[in-house]
Amino acid sequence: MKKTKKKKKRSMIPLLLFLISLAVFCAAAYRILNVQWLYHEAEKEYEDLRKYTEKDPNPKKDKCPVKVDFDKLRKVNPDVIGWIYIPKTDIDYPIVQGKDNSYYLHRTYKKENNFAGSIFLDSNCRKDFYSANSVVYGHNMRNGSMFGMLKKYYDTKYNEKADYKKRNIVWIVTPTREKEYTIFAAREINVSKDMDVYTIDFGTVEEYQEYLENAVKKSLYNTKVPVSTNNFILTLSTCTSTTETGRFIIQCKLIQDTERNAK
Repeated sequence: MKKTKKKKKRSMIPLLLFLISLAVFCAAAYRILNVQWLYHEAEKEYEDLRKYTEKDPNPKKDKCPVKVDFDKLRKVNPDVIGWIYIPKTDIDYPIVQGKDNSYYLHRTYKKENNFAGSIFLDSNCRKDFYSANSVVYGHNMRNGSMFGMLKKYYDTKYNEKADYKKRNIVWIVTPTREKEYTIFAAREINVSKDMDVYTIDFGTVEEYQEYLENAVKKSLYNTKVPVSTNNFILTLSTCTSTTETGRFIIQCKLIQDTERNAK
């Protein structure tokens, strides 16, 4: 009888290993499926919001190619302060602003919990984009949504075929203005060392001048776009997949600011 019992115990080991492996596989599969579902839900939400915009397929030069119905967007979320649109990309999203920089980090425009979060303006910036440096954040999503394509389009170290010249214009539409920006610098930073990048306003003209010179000097490429302390600038920031403290930024200067004809 003792020999029989030992035999039964040994025969259970492969079964236990199988069950453990199966549990690990199921847990991993659940996480993958959950991530894919969250991607889908976020994209479905933002696609639904685009019905409140109209795109001009053949816009005239220096003419804003997107019209936005802010009245309808406010009914969904009163925190909306603008819309970002970069022609020849999929970056086409509402911009919100929270009371801090954490609220919309993992909440969508409709305030649903989702790691895709929202495209949001730094809580310390003026919501009319008249801070010296308006900083806008968005996640680097693996499916390319949100700011997930910034590195592909603008980071020549990440993608040697990246050509900012093909997508050098950024539009920010607010409830009252249509703002056209052009890119003057782009680079990867380390937030543990380069937090000055997120400076919003400057104590003196000299400080701002030094900031701009540093941005141009450290840029991945020379855009040959002149920028001065007379310009308002826009910084788009996203995380990188290389390190936890890595961020990729593109910086743009305001080149046109016109009154918007509201719907």
